[in-house]
Amino acid sequence: MAKKFDILYYMMTNADLDRIISPDLQMRRIKNAENRCKNAQTDWGKDFWYKTFRALCEKYDKMNYFRKAIH
Repeated sequence: MAKKFDILYYMMTNADLDRIISPDLQMRRIKNAENRCKNAQTDWGKDFWYKTFRALCEKYDKMNYFRKAIH
């Protein structure tokens, strides 16, 4: 059973993932990472949440939002 799941997982495309993960959920994840980045108090936390925020924006093709939020 696990092998079937692995095969299906690797066969999914970005379009399939977009249908599964709604745009509302995508933006909620991005905004949560952005807020955590803003509220981080340690250098480690700021660095971690900045990288997470950037990675989510790249993953969901929201780099325009990332650039606006950073500037």
